[in-house]
Amino acid sequence: MKIAYLLPGSGGSFYCGNCTRDKFLTQSLKRAGNDILMIPMYLPLTIDDCEADSPIFYGAVNIYLEQISPIFKFLPQWAKKLLDSDKILRFAAKQSGSTSASGNEAMTISMLRGEHGKQAHDLDILINWLKEHEKPDVVHLSNALLSGLAAKLKKELGCKVICTLQDEDEWVDDMREPYCSETWKIISENAEHIDSFIAVSQHYANLMHSKLTIPSEKIKVVYNSLGDDLIRKNQHPTDFHTIGYMSKINSHFGADILFEAFAELKKESQFSKLKLKYTGGYTDDYKKIISEINRKAKLLNIENDIEFFEDLSYEGKKIFLDSISLFCVPSRRKEAFGMHILEAFAAEVPVVMPEIGAYPELIEKSKAGLCYNPEDVSVLITTLRNVLTDRKLYINLQQNCHEAINTAFSTVEQTQKMGEIYS
Repeated sequence: MKIAYLLPGSGGSFYCGNCTRDKFLTQSLKRAGNDILMIPMYLPLTIDDCEADSPIFYGAVNIYLEQISPIFKFLPQWAKKLLDSDKILRFAAKQSGSTSASGNEAMTISMLRGEHGKQAHDLDILINWLKEHEKPDVVHLSNALLSGLAAKLKKELGCKVICTLQDEDEWVDDMREPYCSETWKIISENAEHIDSFIAVSQHYANLMHSKLTIPSEKIKVVYNSLGDDLIRKNQHPTDFHTIGYMSKINSHFGADILFEAFAELKKESQFSKLKLKYTGGYTDDYKKIISEINRKAKLLNIENDIEFFEDLSYEGKKIFLDSISLFCVPSRRKEAFGMHILEAFAAEVPVVMPEIGAYPELIEKSKAGLCYNPEDVSVLITTLRNVLTDRKLYINLQQNCHEAINTAFSTVEQTQKMGEIYS
């Protein structure tokens, strides 16, 4: 079976859970015998061990300029190629606007209009490339914000179109009105051209069913999974604990909340050796949160107990997770899944997560962590304290990490489910 997998790049400037998911899904599908192409959109594909099988389509800088003024459609080809260069696109990925719906509402709607939007020429370029190189049986869209491509893809290629549902609500609901309501309406209209939707959790399937006019039987749930080579024994020393945070370092994911909880725990003599490590990168507008954490840590004389780890490569993440004993991202965002949780499980690192989004579903299925009520930071502090001091509880959670990654989130099982949907 020939599959074209269309996914937004990230530019490599921050941790991207959806990018990680796309990597392991496509790799497992290849191992299962599928002929699959990874086709990046907007930004470079910066996932370790994965090379793009095509040029970048819909280069972020070019489509942004064309959106704000039609004059940019007439740039000479050499200028367009320059704006689509890896260096320019990576620079664009670091800018604050690259991960925010604010200011990008009109372009989002234009993309969702597909062949009727301002990027219609880019869609023709993509379709012509697919026709020339390898006409796919299935085109898999990485998220519903790409659903505007579906109608013309089906018409021109005669293929089936599959669409993953993952975290679209965080982007759309952040839009101003009337853009927000209009976006949900257009996605619902585009759904008519999509053969099946794949939600990454039951929580998110229910949420998207409530927001979109999609029959519930058209939405399938397939959990995310990781490659078997990531599953390993915990490497952290047993004589002291280190709390780890792996996500974009910003207030949306609670980097500030975790520091506050850590600072309170450090006041207790039993946690004199406790450490805190952050990784995940950031866009330029969130550099200030790191400066603020460092400033407060210095005032409290705990700056030597905090570390910011910058290596986001495949091996870098393994080194980071092997150096911590407890994982916590006290997110304010209600995530559709949370790939970082699976990465922690694979390293036998128990998790403490807020009781929002899909987190309770993952914790319930794995029994490899604890959820807490996010309304009060004191509840987080108490939960962290319990896991860090109750050795029997900690060992039980750690054992369940290994069990969960091999059963509830088994790569073989989830890949088989995806293959059945394709078939």
